[in-house]
Amino acid sequence: MKTLMSFFLLGFVIFAPISSQAADDELAGKVSRIQGAAMAMQNALPRPLKFGDAILAGDVLSTGKDARLEVTMVDDTVLTLGEKAVLVVSEYAMGARPNAALRLLQGAFSAATGKITRTADASFLVNTEVATIGVRGTTFWGGMLDGEFQVAMLDGKGVYVETRAGRVELAEAGQGTKVAGPNAQPSQPKTWGKAKVDRALATVGFNN
Repeated sequence: MKTLMSFFLLGFVIFAPISSQAADDELAGKVSRIQGAAMAMQNALPRPLKFGDAILAGDVLSTGKDARLEVTMVDDTVLTLGEKAVLVVSEYAMGARPNAALRLLQGAFSAATGKITRTADASFLVNTEVATIGVRGTTFWGGMLDGEFQVAMLDGKGVYVETRAGRVELAEAGQGTKVAGPNAQPSQPKTWGKAKVDRALATVGFNN
């Protein structure tokens, strides 16, 4: 009986909701929409996600097959993950020098930045396996499309995409670039047609 009770207690510790104090101390955002299965992991402890759940700095977010996850961050930035995506919220802090540091490990995502990019000294970076995406008050998309990693600016002030070989600036809505690898120069910006934009957005679009 004692062993059985210990098992249930361990299960409670692993899957118990985060305390409100911890959430207040490290809160980066909250789940604002979800389709299918999604999970957050912190310190090797998984938390199945549902609407309204807290997202903390340091969380590793992941989605299942046909899943979508939308997170509204503390500054009203909206992040959306497509299916089988993995995104690390390395840092998300407001204050005198706001800083957002994300890492996309897999899948497709989009972001519509909020208050964090309105401060002159703010930094908003998304690192991927092949490139770094720097953002300045922008709605953009990034992920695999047609077998290549691509980034598109959908609206806003600008996005740069940088690898070890160089950087390109996306300065107009609808412009995109392709990145063959971390040692390859990103392709010169090219305006995407509506059909391509729609295909990209479908990777992060909800069914309802």
